[in-house]
Amino acid sequence: MKWIALVATSAISLVSFAAGAAPHKSLALERSPDILSQRQLKKSAARTGTPLLAPDAAAAGPTVEDVGDPDSFGRNVTYLGFAQTLSVVVQDDCSLSDPEFERCVVQNPAPSPTSFNEAGLGTINLPARATKSLVCFTFTPVIGVDWQNFLPTPQQAQFFASSLITIDNDVLDDPTLIDPTTGLPFGGVLSLGLSTYNDFHTLQPGETDSKTLLLSRTCIAGLVSKRALVDGYGLSEAQATQFFKKPMTITFGARGSVAMTSFASYFYGIRLYGD
Repeated sequence: MKWIALVATSAISLVSFAAGAAPHKSLALERSPDILSQRQLKKSAARTGTPLLAPDAAAAGPTVEDVGDPDSFGRNVTYLGFAQTLSVVVQDDCSLSDPEFERCVVQNPAPSPTSFNEAGLGTINLPARATKSLVCFTFTPVIGVDWQNFLPTPQQAQFFASSLITIDNDVLDDPTLIDPTTGLPFGGVLSLGLSTYNDFHTLQPGETDSKTLLLSRTCIAGLVSKRALVDGYGLSEAQATQFFKKPMTITFGARGSVAMTSFASYFYGIRLYGD
């Protein structure tokens, strides 16, 4: 297969590769856990903020207004593990695909798009108290895609892919805790996504195109944090504190959509760290 060399080479490079490329805008339904909204920051500041000149300011430590994330302020970084996912491959024929190394998806006839949603591509199991208030990440997806238009009219070429990450934690088994993204109880699981790359462009009849991309992004607000659990997901301070005292299973998957491709491949490596 023409992309085997790409995947093998890229897989080795993930351990040491670090780039600064910014991801493109994701689909509107994508909720990235890594950016706290201004509303959340203001809400948090209003609740926990202390005037800078208050007599007990030094004893209380910095506030949200001071440093943005006082929960992790001054703490050392703790590395929590690394995972590399299986590849998701979209092509015409999956009869020779090996599920030990990849998830193969048979694409729809052109020009219809082909969607994929693959869970369980990699796992990290964190013991109790592995981190105090934050799970951060370095995330590097590897993309290879070939487009072709053998139809008599111009067609819309497409590639979209995103990580699909779930965090299993016993604190989320409480049926009174409601996931604001679904309106339903968490059921023990927090579902997140890190956007990767979008490409939509027109292919003229007979035109072909291809791209090979490695795009890294790193932690800002975090994959999950105590502050996000309280301000974004409705947990109490006590529940958010308890969340980080519990063991967690973090599972990595991928979802996306392609159109007018002859071949597409997507996988990623992710390293976690905390405080």
